[in-house]
Amino acid sequence: MNKSPEEYFQEQDFSPSAAASGGEGFSLAERAFMEKYMGVNERDVLQSLGLAPGGDAPASSAAVSAASAPVPDLHAEMSAEDSLDISLRQAADLLMVGFFLGEQEFVIPTVTVQEVIRTMPRARLPSAPSLVDGVINLRGKVTPIIKLRDILEVASPRQKEDQFIIVCRRKGLQVGMLIERVHTMYRAEQKNIDWNIEAHLGINVDFITGLFKFNDQLLGIVSIDRIVDHILR
Repeated sequence: MNKSPEEYFQEQDFSPSAAASGGEGFSLAERAFMEKYMGVNERDVLQSLGLAPGGDAPASSAAVSAASAPVPDLHAEMSAEDSLDISLRQAADLLMVGFFLGEQEFVIPTVTVQEVIRTMPRARLPSAPSLVDGVINLRGKVTPIIKLRDILEVASPRQKEDQFIIVCRRKGLQVGMLIERVHTMYRAEQKNIDWNIEAHLGINVDFITGLFKFNDQLLGIVSIDRIVDHILR
């Protein structure tokens, strides 16, 4: 590739109008996340993120109802994008960004990636599992930050060196995945991708959708859809 990952993502338009917002207020997936992990602390967390008014002023109707409103159409909203896996397998080639966790390199299709940013302070969620490192307000969206090392079961003593976040948006939820560093961009032909994962790879293949064969390496293709499903379900 002629462009570096930084150059590629700098050219993308991440304005609110360009991102799929699911309408005014929070999407159903965002509401489901807040209901599951914020609970009684939701208002405080939203205020700390600048997404709800401070003091005694009433929050927006979307924010107030987020923890209590039913989400009967959540699965419909999530399944509306289920064709991604099929489209990836049918494409002649895939543009992917490579990144490192310790000594292991992974890739993720750029079609799922919004941007790559440096880590930033985040609000902690005591009720969330350890794989959720907290939430941030990124471009007006509640954005869970995921410890990708934990979810992929990549052991490393250098977790504090995960200083970058790959930001993705799928199925109505914007998520950020902690990584150590971005490596490069790849254009992978289908002949170099194995979609039949075998469990002897030594990583948690529940969140790996395929293998990209590059030179003598096998790079796991991270499935952001499976990560979002895991967080919400």
